Formats: sequence, structure tokens, C-alpha cells
Amino acid sequence: STSVCCRSYRHGRSCRAMKYLPENNFVRAGLASFWSYGGRVFGLVWTAAMIHSLGIDQYGIYAMGFAGAALLNAPLDNAFYIRSMRISEEDYQRERCARVLFGTLVGAVGVVAYLHWYIAGFALIVAAGELLFNTFKSQYLRASRPDITMRFDAIRQLVAIGLGGSYLYIAESPSLFVSSSLYLLPYLAIWASTLRYVPGRTPQFPGPRREFLLLSAEAFAAAAYASGDVLIIGAVAGNDVAGYYSVASVTALAIASIGQNYANTFVNTLRVADGHLDSAPPAKHILRVASTTAAVMALVGVGILVWGGADDVGYVALILALFVFARSITYVYTVILSLQHRDALRVKATAAIAVVKVISVILLAYKFGGYGAAIACVYCEFAMVLFYRHAIYGPVRRPRKSARKEALQ
Repeated sequence: STSVCCRSYRHGRSCRAMKYLPENNFVRAGLASFWSYGGRVFGLVWTAAMIHSLGIDQYGIYAMGFAGAALLNAPLDNAFYIRSMRISEEDYQRERCARVLFGTLVGAVGVVAYLHWYIAGFALIVAAGELLFNTFKSQYLRASRPDITMRFDAIRQLVAIGLGGSYLYIAESPSLFVSSSLYLLPYLAIWASTLRYVPGRTPQFPGPRREFLLLSAEAFAAAAYASGDVLIIGAVAGNDVAGYYSVASVTALAIASIGQNYANTFVNTLRVADGHLDSAPPAKHILRVASTTAAVMALVGVGILVWGGADDVGYVALILALFVFARSITYVYTVILSLQHRDALRVKATAAIAVVKVISVILLAYKFGGYGAAIACVYCEFAMVLFYRHAIYGPVRRPRKSARKEALQ
């Protein structure tokens, strides 16, 4: 409600601005998804422009740098990210200050490395830039406004691609280094906008050391769980199979992110209620979102098959429609468990199922290619859903007052 929102924003101007934003959770999730997909469309345009202007080999170097950034950012920022949704306002401001200083340090190291080793430097700068960008957006995420955070994501993407893309088509002999440097420029503005969070505040480490390690380990395991299958398929089934599987997989994750956007609209109420289920998304609404996303993915698969020319992608997309159903639910359950401070449980579940998935993909992809890998993704994701559902709604649940202690077990 507006009153809760106002308590979350201590500055009157921010509170007044929030009054004019949509309050319905489905509307917020829809707007967030709209901006999210807008950013993904810009990303596809940028990919096409780089391959056309620089060649597939140069784009491959860029892609490796971006993959490295994802693996770096996940463990470095996840503790800040999770805690920013659930801690008190005073702790939040102190940890936000530390987050800015830490991101600045990582970014400075990245700039030095960028001048000597493109992949490492680019990965560090993007990781730091996203950490700082998440710092800026955290104030809106705390207020359950994923529609605003996704809008900022789309704007940054558009500006970055506009700078880099313009150079690619204006320069006579464009280079990867210059185009990437222009693409990175918006992070400089983001860094400058976060400096105001530092003065007058004492930096605070994001939680006890054990909690920090748990959250970082969870993020790394999740990153490996999300992207490891494509690398494995390429190794055991060939680049072509990895290519068509990757197209279907990226599409599935994009559609399933609607579930995450919907869950993020409950962050504020869950934090105030210390993760109590009365403040969580209703189970029937979670199923409605999951069913909708799965239906959309199935329609994408059918559309590809009707269009023709990429049947392998279409059939994998149809299999992954089940994955999308489960992943949409997983996103919601992850937010609930995060706001209940049940970090150890999430780390154990993610790590265990990641191991099962890696082994399954190796065996099934070797025998059945992308179809086998898609089947492995489906049953691993449903295993995650069942485990999380039992932890949240099972007959024996820990009292909410012990949730913080569980995070340290």
C-alpha cells in the first residue's frame, strides 16, 4: 500500500512519486516483464551488430568476457543483494555504503586489467558495474517495485548499445576494444550516481562471515546450474547441438523470469512480516503465473515448428515449457525463502541439484543431444520445486523467530 511505501522511503519526494505507480502485483510484474523483454530485444540487436561488423571470432571473445562477468558478479554481489531486501533501514544504508566502496575497488582493478587483458578486464568491469547498478536499484526493490528496476535495466541497455552500435557503423575499421569501451560508459554514470550513498555512513560488512559465504556459495552454484548445461552440451554433443539448445534455453529463462518479477512485488510485505506466509503470494496465483508462462513457451515452440527450418529448436522449446512452469514457481519460492533467512537450505538444495543436473546432462546429452539435456533440466527443476515447497508449506516448519539462526547453521 502507499502507506507502507512511504515508510520505506524516508524522503518525501520519493514517497510522493511512488503514489503514482501501480499498486497491483500483477500489473507491476507485467510492467517489469515488458521492460525486461525490451532490454533483451536490444541485446539481440547488439549481438547482430557485433557479429556483422567485427566477425564471429571477435564476438566470441566478447561473449567469453561477459560469461566471466556473470560468474564473478554472482558470488561477489549476492550477499548484498539478498540482504538488501530483508534487513532494517539502518543496516541497509550502511551495507549500501560498503557495496559502493567494494564495487569501486573491483571496477578500478578491472580498468587496469582491461588495458592489458581484454577478457579479464571486461569481466571485472561488467561485474563491478552490475554490482553498482544493483546498489542503485536496491531502493526500489526494497519497496517491491521490479517494474522500476527493470525499466532502469532497459534504459541502461539502450544507452550502452546506442553508444557502441553507433561506433560500429560509423567507424571505417571498428575494433572490439573501442566498441566495448563505449558499451561500458554508462557504468561510469551509474558509479557517480551511487557515490552519494557513502558520505555520513559507516560501511558495514554484509552479515556475519558464515552468512556471507553461504550466500556467495549459493550464487555461484546457481550460476553454474543455470549456464553449465550449454557448456557440457558443446563438449559432448557438438557446437550445433549447443547452439539450438542455447536458443531455446535462453528463451525459456526469459519467459520464466515473469515469475521472478511477480515474486519481487512482495518483497516489501514479506520483509515487514519477517517472511510469514500470510504476506507471501497466494498459492493459486503462483500456479496461475506458472501456467501462463508455460503456455507462452509452448506457443513459442509450436510457432517455431509451424514456421519451419528450426525443428530442433521447436521440439526442445516444447520440452522446456515444463521447465518454464517449474522455474516460474522456483523463482517465487526462492524469494520467500530469502526473506525467511533460510540461506543454508537454499545453498544445500542448489548445490545438490546442480550436481545431479551436471551428471544427467552429460549422460542424456551424449545419447539424445539437446532433447536429453532438456529432459534433464525439467526433472531437476521439478525436484527443486518439490524440495522448496516442502520446506515452505510442509507440516513441520521452523518458527519465524528462528529463521535468522537457520541462516547461520
